[in-house]
Amino acid sequence: MLRYALPAGLAALGTSAGAQQLAYDLESPAPAKTAEAPGGSAEASEGNPPWLQYALLDRLEWNFARGEDGYAWDFSALVGGDKNRVYLATSGEGGSSLRLDYAELDAYYSRSLGGDWDLNFGPRYDLRPRPNRGYAALGAQYDGDNLWLGGWTYLSHKGEVSARLAGFYNLTLSGPLVLQPSFELDASATDVPALGLGHGFTYAELGLRLRYEVRPHFAPYVGASWSRDLGRTARLTRAAGDDPEAKSLVAGVRSEF
Repeated sequence: MLRYALPAGLAALGTSAGAQQLAYDLESPAPAKTAEAPGGSAEASEGNPPWLQYALLDRLEWNFARGEDGYAWDFSALVGGDKNRVYLATSGEGGSSLRLDYAELDAYYSRSLGGDWDLNFGPRYDLRPRPNRGYAALGAQYDGDNLWLGGWTYLSHKGEVSARLAGFYNLTLSGPLVLQPSFELDASATDVPALGLGHGFTYAELGLRLRYEVRPHFAPYVGASWSRDLGRTARLTRAAGDDPEAKSLVAGVRSEF
């Protein structure tokens, strides 16, 4: 609480409404700033309960690809206060037969470091592919006005070390039209034959999506996605009879709260 001694001229007005209001303004703390969804808007989080900083369904989409179509999702939420909170996330993908190829669950303690940076640590669990893996994760996220970046290192319950760097940028073109380029780059410190991973860089993905923001809670989009297994992982993928590269057109919806 801030308290200041008033100059003599103002002190003489101690019983006036103006002096009382001035004292109140000096003593009252500024309201806390609520976090926004990565690359999101304050409007989207209006009306949220105080424990919910944001909820973001960044991708819920159908992929139109040569060979087999598929689906994908990416959801995250930040729960808690201004400094100490919990970051919850899930992402995954599968084939047109509704087969589940990849599914990840994250639940991190998230500590605000100020300046749009958060420190994360906690568990990650992969439901697919099999065999399942549990990980301890340590990393950080940057959530600017239009730019989001996230980087983590992982230690599996088998002692395998891996890392991921991801990000996207929201570029407003005109009115409700927003262009979102995105990327992801994964790496592994060791060979993990059970998961078809070789050491070094293992996977890269680039995306470009154009959405029409009817409102922050509903923004349909179209775009394109390219992904490729890299290095030793690509060789393992070919040896298994699969194509290490995938290209697709995508259509979906983004929703922000």
